[in-house]
Amino acid sequence: MPAHVSSSPAKPSTKAPLSLIALQIVRESLAPDTSLPKLSHLAESDPGFALRIMAMVNSAAFGPQRHVSDVRQAVSLVGIRGLRSIGMSLALSDMIPVGEAGRILLANSLRRAVASRLLAQRLGSKDVDEYFTTGLFLEVGLLARAREDLSGAAEVARLPAVHRVMHERAAGFADHPAAGASLASSFMLPAHVEAAVLQHHSDVPPDALPSRVAWAAERLAGMWEGGDPLLNRKLALDAVLSLGLSQGDLEEATKELPDMVVAAATAFDRDIGPQQSVESLLVDVNRCLLDMTHNYDIAVRRLEALLVQKDQLSSQLIEANAQLSRLATTDALTGLANKRAFEDALLRDLSRADRDQTWLTVVLSDIDYFKKVNDTYGHLTGDEVLRQVGRVFGSKLRGSDLSARYGGEEFILILPGSNAVGGKIVAERLRRTIEALKIAGPSGELAVTASFGVAGVCGPGCAGKMRDLILRADEALYAAKRGGRNRVVAAEPESTPVPG
Repeated sequence: MPAHVSSSPAKPSTKAPLSLIALQIVRESLAPDTSLPKLSHLAESDPGFALRIMAMVNSAAFGPQRHVSDVRQAVSLVGIRGLRSIGMSLALSDMIPVGEAGRILLANSLRRAVASRLLAQRLGSKDVDEYFTTGLFLEVGLLARAREDLSGAAEVARLPAVHRVMHERAAGFADHPAAGASLASSFMLPAHVEAAVLQHHSDVPPDALPSRVAWAAERLAGMWEGGDPLLNRKLALDAVLSLGLSQGDLEEATKELPDMVVAAATAFDRDIGPQQSVESLLVDVNRCLLDMTHNYDIAVRRLEALLVQKDQLSSQLIEANAQLSRLATTDALTGLANKRAFEDALLRDLSRADRDQTWLTVVLSDIDYFKKVNDTYGHLTGDEVLRQVGRVFGSKLRGSDLSARYGGEEFILILPGSNAVGGKIVAERLRRTIEALKIAGPSGELAVTASFGVAGVCGPGCAGKMRDLILRADEALYAAKRGGRNRVVAAEPESTPVPG
């Protein structure tokens, strides 16, 4: 039930905590074997609760003055469902803190409760007390937020009713209809109450009558809660008409509502101050428009801040995705493409060579005696050798070429548009540049060399030859090593004649 929402309010309250008897009565009223005598006995067992239930029964908010002075008579008059509604109402009212913010929250809740009751009366319903309770719970999502964030909940409550959900979403909070419906479910409230809470800010009137009445009550209550008074009245009139009621019903309800809201607050032993008549609200248009402008300014500033934040997050996300893409395709040590990126590029370029009937050559290279470098000078020096050789491979290429670290001390090039002769020229230039490198080592400058294997292929028919092409380059590389290292060897041409 409502008391389960939070174990402690966001702000200390001077009001006595809700009697446990109220919760017991709500639970007992849901039991299949409950009875009025049992509920009456429970109500009588707590004097504080007994006084509050009689105050509510005698209140104008619960109908004509009944002048009940005995708890048993009160229980008999309202019945099991009515007593459950009163218990739930008292539980909810105790969720609301005292103080100015609490008065605003309570007044908003009571307006919806009274508006629901007035509309149900005009529809001829016999369960007006249940409609009162349903209306009272429409703002339960906002009341629950007030337990943790009173100022934030009060800020929303001060906005015109039609703007509250937009404001909550713009601020990054769950909107109070959805949060309230979840709470109603956890409180084990009837399904029609949960549905009414969820749908009371819907753009169109709900189908089920309890939800439709609550939806109309939201718009009727909104007439007292800021914004454009003329627009608020039109929204309320359209909502009332959607129930099959008349403009006269709206006018009568708006006249009765302020006094009934005050009476309901008195029944809850709370003071919400005097409530304006609807006529005074319509006359005081300038003040309402100023309030509306202020509220719009708040919403606009918040939306502008959120848009800036969204743009920043979008830029950060784009950069993060780009960084992830670079990490996924780049060798961290040398900055060259990694094996995965090389294979993707080779598949693409082979398909293009196949389509355009052009040459494509790969150059596979291996640093000579690299294991000896690591064993003699250490892995830090070995890494520096890889970085320096990687710079050579990355700086001696055309824009269409691709260099990659193929694994360990192996590097590989893709040379689109070049045959094996051109590939051998490129490889020889790289070999000489690497041979001339002077790399700082722990015992002075260190010189290294590299061996190269070159293999070319030409379309058409080369798109499926990636594996064969790399194998031929690898065989040429091993031939270079067997021949004494620090040299370039080109693979034998393919057995199948290709265009020159």
